[in-house]
Amino acid sequence: MSRKMMSNSSLKPICSVADMAAMLGLSRARFYQLLDQHIFPYPVYCTRTKRPLYTMELQKDCLAVRETNIGYNGAYILFYSARKEKSEAPAEKSSRSSKVKNTLHEEFAQTLCRMGLSVDAAKVGSAIEELYADGIEDKEQGVIIRELFRYFKGLS
Repeated sequence: MSRKMMSNSSLKPICSVADMAAMLGLSRARFYQLLDQHIFPYPVYCTRTKRPLYTMELQKDCLAVRETNIGYNGAYILFYSARKEKSEAPAEKSSRSSKVKNTLHEEFAQTLCRMGLSVDAAKVGSAIEELYADGIEDKEQGVIIRELFRYFKGLS
């Protein structure tokens, strides 16, 4: 079920607490916090299974609380806006991985400088691309440093 709020036309005759939280775009934990504060109405319990359930009327009440920002107890409640769509996440992930690569290249450059070579992160990055076309994710750092040292010394 999506994290976006559902409209009144898509209500079920009965739903669980988890479904109600999902309809409101809230986590179950946050929904229970707000339930304890009497922001949302309490569920009814099935006498046979003792399971909490929301009837259609209670679902409408919960959605009204979310839409009006006035709790079931009459208190004002501000909800944070929904999180950004997942389509933006891969761009963040790729920029995060490039930052990690740059940091790793800088660390390799510092290590090689301590070993007597005069290199910077850009040179290390181009050498890594030349030496490891498949990437360095599965390689040990010690082996990478050794191969970079040999590369810059002209020993390979």
